Amino acid sequence: MAEAEDRTEVSPAAHEAGAPGRRRLVTIVVSVVVALVVVGIVLWSTVRPGTPSGQGTTAPSALPSSSSSTLPTAEPGSTLPPAGSSDGAIGLDETAPVSDAVSVRIESLEAVDGEASQPGEVAGPSIRVTIAFTNSGSDAYSLAGAVANAYYGADLTPAIELAAPGGVPFPEQVAAGETVRGTFVFNVPEDARDAVRVTVDYAAAEPAVVFEGSAPR
Repeated sequence: MAEAEDRTEVSPAAHEAGAPGRRRLVTIVVSVVVALVVVGIVLWSTVRPGTPSGQGTTAPSALPSSSSSTLPTAEPGSTLPPAGSSDGAIGLDETAPVSDAVSVRIESLEAVDGEASQPGEVAGPSIRVTIAFTNSGSDAYSLAGAVANAYYGADLTPAIELAAPGGVPFPEQVAAGETVRGTFVFNVPEDARDAVRVTVDYAAAEPAVVFEGSAPR
């Protein structure tokens, strides 16, 4: 009985005194955990998994395409010779062979008043050129790609082609034993007709026939 009476009793007040300390400790631990979670979310949002640091999302710009190798063409006032023309020109009244059996010549050349009847045309003093192909062979000769152009002056200024008066394109072919014609109207100033060049392209693989001389005013 004496031993039982000697046991030290812990008063309820002592338990109550330690409770606030434990509650503060739990609160601190919870706050730290919440802070760590928030920091983790921020870091995950900033650097997402699988995305290398510093790598942008902008697509690389397209490489510039290589420049095309377009051949120069004659412009007004330039000194380029007409495309496809040969070095040797003949007179306006001469005849040039284009094959063993086919020849071409300027049949007539006259001064006219050019009429603007289509977009891009300019009415004014012009020349009208009739060009004839003659076929003395036994087979037809294709003129599907045949065209005529005119240039004037020392700089070989390209003349604007008109449809009127009386412009007629070359036919598709010249039959065996036949002569066919095309008539072309070109703007050429009267004071520039001392030096006129008329070119006839009749086949893609062949140089143009070049006629040169003075045209009527």
